[in-house]
Parts: sequence; C-alpha cells; structure tokens
Amino acid sequence: MLQQLEAAEGRELLQHVAEMFQTLETWQVLERLRREAPAELCRAAVSLHESRQAARGKFGEQAANMFFDSDALQMASASEVASHRAQRLEVGEPVADVACGIGGDCLALARRGPVVASDLDPARVWMTRRNAEVAGVDGKLLVARADAVAPPIRCRTLFADPARRSEAGRRVRRGSDYAPTLDQIMALRPGLTSLAIKVSPALDEAQMPSAVDEVEYVSWQGQCREAVLWFGPVASARRRATVIGGDSLLWDEPSPPVVEVGPPAAFIYDPDPAVVRSHLVGLLAKQLEATLLCEQVAYLTSATEIATSLARCFHVLAEVPFGVRRLRQRLDAEGWKPREILRRRFPLEPAVLARELRGVGKDNPHPVSLVCTRVAERPMVFICDPR
Repeated sequence: MLQQLEAAEGRELLQHVAEMFQTLETWQVLERLRREAPAELCRAAVSLHESRQAARGKFGEQAANMFFDSDALQMASASEVASHRAQRLEVGEPVADVACGIGGDCLALARRGPVVASDLDPARVWMTRRNAEVAGVDGKLLVARADAVAPPIRCRTLFADPARRSEAGRRVRRGSDYAPTLDQIMALRPGLTSLAIKVSPALDEAQMPSAVDEVEYVSWQGQCREAVLWFGPVASARRRATVIGGDSLLWDEPSPPVVEVGPPAAFIYDPDPAVVRSHLVGLLAKQLEATLLCEQVAYLTSATEIATSLARCFHVLAEVPFGVRRLRQRLDAEGWKPREILRRRFPLEPAVLARELRGVGKDNPHPVSLVCTRVAERPMVFICDPR
C-alpha cells in the first residue's frame, strides 16, 4: 500500500489529504475520500499523513516526505539522539544496524560512514530505503531483509535496536522479551570489536549483560528517552548521563557517588531524568556544591546558583509545611499563581493539588513553581521562581 502512495497518483492523494486536514477532522477526510479512491488506500494515506505530522518533532522538515508506520515511528530515535550516538562511533568504520525499523538510526550512522541495515519486516526494509533517499544518504547505505541474529554482512561494529513491544503491541519490560533478546544479540559479541544496544531506560540493571562496559542514559527535551549498552573501545566510562544539546556526566567507579542530606537553602535543583536514572545525582551534587533535600529523593539544594544543563534550578521564595488551606493563604497573600507543580515523595498528585489550588493568586498573579517533597519526613512545599 505504501508503494502505491509513492507513485504519482499516490503523491497527489497525499497532497490532497494534507490540504483537507487544514480544515477537516480525520473522520471527515475519510468520508470525503471514499468517493475518490479505494477505502484501503484512503486509510493508508490518512495514516501516513498523520504519522508524518507526528514525526516532525523527531525528524524535522524531512518527515514530510518520509515513510512510517505508527509502531516503528514510536520506537525510532529522534534524529538528534541518533546523531549523538553515531558520533561516538569511529568515522568511516562500516557498521551493521540490525532491526533497523524505519531507519531512524541508520540515517545518522550513514552520515559518518558505510552502513549495512537489516530488518525481518519487508515493509520496514522498503521504508528504510525510501527514507535514506529522502535524507540523501542512500549511497552509503545497504538495506537487506535479514534476521537480526544473522546480519547479512559481517561488520566489526554493530548497533542493535531490538523491538520492545509484544505481538499485541504492549511494551515489554524484560530484556528476555525483546526481539531479538539481549542474549541473542550478545551471542554476536565474540565476532565484534564494538557493540551498542539500545534498550529501554526503565530496564532493570540486573537484566543488563554482565559484560557491558558502559551504560549511557540519554535525555532529550526533558525526558530520558533511552539507554544504550556500550561494549568495546567505544565505551569510555562505566556509566554516563547525557543531555542532548547539553552536557554529560561520566562515572568510572563500581559504585555510584553518594551525597549527604542537608538543610534547605536558597536554591533547589531538579536533576535531569538521565542523571536520576544513571544514579549520578551524587556526582551532580558535587559539581553544584549541593546536598539532598531528603534521603532517597533526587532534589538538590544549595546556597549558590550554578548554571547547568543537567538540572533545572529554582530560586526559593518561601517554604510552607504542607496543608492545602495554609498553602492557599500564602499564595493568595503574595499574589502567587502556580504554573507548574513538581512532586517527589509527596502525598498528592500534581493534578489533584492543582485542583485544590484553583483560583489562587488571580489578582495580578505572579507565576511560580511549586516543588513538593519531604524534609525530615514532613511534607513540604517550596514556592519557587524558576531560573
């Protein structure tokens, strides 16, 4: 069906769909298209248009001409994330990209050298080829249908992005449920110089291969998007937290760094999710000359403000022992209106607290952030000015 959309008539249909979506809802577009083209082709055109719109955040303007299916698009790395990973590999070194999906990673890999990409799904092999043409890297990319555990051409460097959804479409939690499994990918390790495996950032570290040389957690646009298991000379530390477009933290000791608990100070730092997932909050605390607000809670506090891309900084305006009535009174008295609520180890969800505080600070409101946590095991709300 996608091949029909690539033909001249299909491209005209896609252009017509894009114009209709400017003023109509999906069901209205489908209703009108049924008079003009076969129903199955209409559904495919609408689905591809919606996928291309959703893909703009990951692939920019190129998404308008790329080919996707919704599942593969959700699992694909954003171009900025894929580029970061590709830059860690040796320039010019041939790389095998197994389970390539729609090609999000191999497009970035091809910009640094030759790539042999493969997938078992013939539709995704076709999409990767077309997307490589759109990106202008098809001359450096060979795409073949092959099982991930038997790459079509032997390379000394391999990147694997195993499927992390069941046949029913649900996300799987264990590496043994990936397709291929982590054990199956690791069986290729003896023949490789370097290996990188993309996994879920929520994967329990106890399930990671014991031979892993580095675990990197990668954050993009405020979310920890993935973890990468690095093997061989491409690894440079035991664990790493990376903020795309920002800085990285590297730690090369067996145990994560520790940090002490201290009293609340003038500034609160909310570490990036990649820092939290990598257990490097203690290392960040040392850089910021900070302590923890509460044991086992990843909020840091410091008397000094230090600019960093690895954490959000908040200037504390007031500290209020939690009680909805007490908090409302303080906010109203100062003319403060919460614009966001952050929470760790706090009794109320942000949405619930937001409802309880509806209407506060409505007269000449000054927007503030609420950082809700515990201090000495007591629920506490810090009213803050975000820096």
